[in-house]
Amino acid sequence: MKGAFFQKPLEWQIDVLGEAWSQGELIKGELRVKNLGDSPLALDGAGVRLSYADIKKVHARDEKAFKEEAQVLFPAGTTIAPQESKTLPLQFSLPPNCPVTDSKASYYVTYGLTARESNLQVHVGPRKLFTEILKLMETFQRFKPKSIKASKGAVEFKLLPPTSREYAHVEALHLEQSLEGDHLKLDFTFKVKILDPNSVTTKVAKDERHVSKVLTPREYSLGRDMINQDGILKALEEVLGQVKMKGL
Repeated sequence: MKGAFFQKPLEWQIDVLGEAWSQGELIKGELRVKNLGDSPLALDGAGVRLSYADIKKVHARDEKAFKEEAQVLFPAGTTIAPQESKTLPLQFSLPPNCPVTDSKASYYVTYGLTARESNLQVHVGPRKLFTEILKLMETFQRFKPKSIKASKGAVEFKLLPPTSREYAHVEALHLEQSLEGDHLKLDFTFKVKILDPNSVTTKVAKDERHVSKVLTPREYSLGRDMINQDGILKALEEVLGQVKMKGL
């Protein structure tokens, strides 16, 4: 992923390794600046910042759009002579439960003389563990993924239930996944239809059913990049079994 812009008399170029990242991964690259002018310039405050921002506000060039989380700047007192080029290595560590990119907000790297003048959107997706669980839901439970969005400290997946009698009362499932230390937390919110108890006629109302499950590393992992499929399926079946058994 590359970017460039001219800030007279400085020419800026940024090279970020990769096009997309997952939660918890490292963003690496370098920033290069060249002084095309005739006088030396100070680079105090110049560099790169990692920020989270509302996409609409970024497009509207709102100066307050970016919420900075980290920065890499040239050392204090750095100057750049006429026709000289300088390079700044950059590295940012995405938090384990950082927000994923969705239709409303995203991470950005901004750069320039104040490290804010230009920007590149950083596409962050769910960690592999979360997407593997989603695959199990689709393959074995026949819940179809509909959308993904950032939730506070978690990733929220919306899924549609299978067209079977046992799930006829379920309109949708919102599954939030997050890590609490090394434990995996799964929060299920089932959007269901029930008979309205306050109605004198047979009227259907909408309701929600919440179930949470916390798995230890042994229950969800067999080692590095290997999920414990049997352990995860057991947990999923226990949760879905509650919904089916109660005939919500």
